[in-house]
Amino acid sequence: MQMVSAIQVVLRNAVTAYYRLILRPSDDFDRNIIYKMVWDRRPILKVMSEKVSSLQYVRSIIPEITFAHRYYETQDISAINWENLPRNFVIKASHGSGGVIIVHEGAPKENRLPKQTKKFGWRRFEVHPDNFDKELAIEIFSKLLKSTYGQGLNRGGPEWGYWGNKPHVIIEDFLSLGGEMPMHVTCNFVRGKLMLFFWDQIFYPNLSGSRVLYSRVNTPPLDIEAIASELRVPRGEVEKLVEQSSKIAGDIDYLRVDWLLSSDGFFFNELTNYCGGGLLKGRSYYEVLSKMWRPNRQDYL
Repeated sequence: MQMVSAIQVVLRNAVTAYYRLILRPSDDFDRNIIYKMVWDRRPILKVMSEKVSSLQYVRSIIPEITFAHRYYETQDISAINWENLPRNFVIKASHGSGGVIIVHEGAPKENRLPKQTKKFGWRRFEVHPDNFDKELAIEIFSKLLKSTYGQGLNRGGPEWGYWGNKPHVIIEDFLSLGGEMPMHVTCNFVRGKLMLFFWDQIFYPNLSGSRVLYSRVNTPPLDIEAIASELRVPRGEVEKLVEQSSKIAGDIDYLRVDWLLSSDGFFFNELTNYCGGGLLKGRSYYEVLSKMWRPNRQDYL
């Protein structure tokens, strides 16, 4: 059971009220995402925001969807048999953005989990299997299971879709791309239309931030042949990814469908309602996003 203090509730309600008062749809993507945060109360957002329910939702649409094998999907950390896990795996909290430990042999060998586990928070971090400390991991995720993500106190705005959903700890296969981190591939849809196809390879070598090694922005009409060549995958796999993403997105006003590209191909990763949490300004694709979508409150009624 997640514990949310009365002070947090009062503060996030105050932030919501403030943004409802001052924000109008505009040509600024960050402000439009915050507008969506404070006005969109459709129940489907809660399904999409939590990684267990979102996978169930996606599989109901595309039963044959490929995703990383899950060893555990639990609310009881004591049920995990750590000794039976492979050397390479990923642990993540299901009910927020971040809260991920990536255990793999390509991680910096000096990396270790912080002994002051409060420092970890909702971060992402790579750890070599030889330095993985299960006791610290248990402490980190025990805290995350009791935390509510997206309060809106330190970010762009309050992320309603994360409030009150059922938190899980997920442990799944690490999807390696040539022994390193996988490529993160995203399809951004506006009311059923693909508006942005983007990919990057992100590393998390320390708790203070990430390192982007490679990124590319594509807008329709997509050159599928060029994309397939650059990603080094068959053309048909890119076409299939776009088709499946379109089915998943449906006609929702804005949704990002996220995939991971490993040496074994594309795997569904997650759905993103609040791209960047309203804090994307300065990113390479920010202007493209700002031009592609203006929210309409009628969509949320």
